[in-house]
Amino acid sequence: MGSTRLLAAGGALAATLAVAAPVVTPDRAVAVPAPARGPVSGMEFAASHDEVAAGTPIVLRGRAGYLDRATGNGGRVDIYFRKGRTAPKVYLGSAVAGSSGRFRFPTRANASGDYVAHYRHRKLAITADATDFLAVYTSRQVDRMLFSWTATRLSCLPACKAAGPEQLISAAPVKVKLERACLQPGSGGRIGFTADPKNAFRAGDPGWRDFPKGDGPTDFELEPTATKGHFHLEWTSATPPEGQLASCDISFTASQRSVDKNYV
Repeated sequence: MGSTRLLAAGGALAATLAVAAPVVTPDRAVAVPAPARGPVSGMEFAASHDEVAAGTPIVLRGRAGYLDRATGNGGRVDIYFRKGRTAPKVYLGSAVAGSSGRFRFPTRANASGDYVAHYRHRKLAITADATDFLAVYTSRQVDRMLFSWTATRLSCLPACKAAGPEQLISAAPVKVKLERACLQPGSGGRIGFTADPKNAFRAGDPGWRDFPKGDGPTDFELEPTATKGHFHLEWTSATPPEGQLASCDISFTASQRSVDKNYV
């Protein structure tokens, strides 16, 4: 019974609302216009590089003011540097934004951190802020060890082989130091850096050095065309006379000159 009374009352209320306000169908609905939107102000700002060596001259560039207007954006841009997000800002100087809003500020990069730009319109109460991070590093040339291998008293009959793991190298020449001492003269082989799983040697390939009879320098350079591969060595002892041994002591190291970066 209670539910019946609630339904009746609800029906009466619905009827009353129907009489008091006309029903608006979707076809007859009137769109409410959005409030008028004023010009959009802001700032575009960036350093000329993502990272540079310490002491490098750089230029900070940007555009500020009404970004959808080509004129009327004259103002001043103050430039600050901040070493870390919690460090205080250090004032570096100011730049003038022309009527287009464009500005530039030359400086010298000495440390990694944020460059912060603050813009103020010349006449209107318009401001904008932007930040860009720049990484700064010092560098030095170092010899990076790539691979080394040593073995002693190898018969190398029919052949001794050594293969390093797959690795990445840079495009710079690879410095190799090879030491070999064999009981039998004429023992020789080859060494190289290759991406070929079969380690196929091709005469004239700058990534290989061939020692068919063991003759050749102990210090030399390889210039592989591949930057992903492995080092490979093959060595064969000459057949010894009856009653003599075939034995070789072989070692080689491969290194590469690279740049060691230290971010400051």
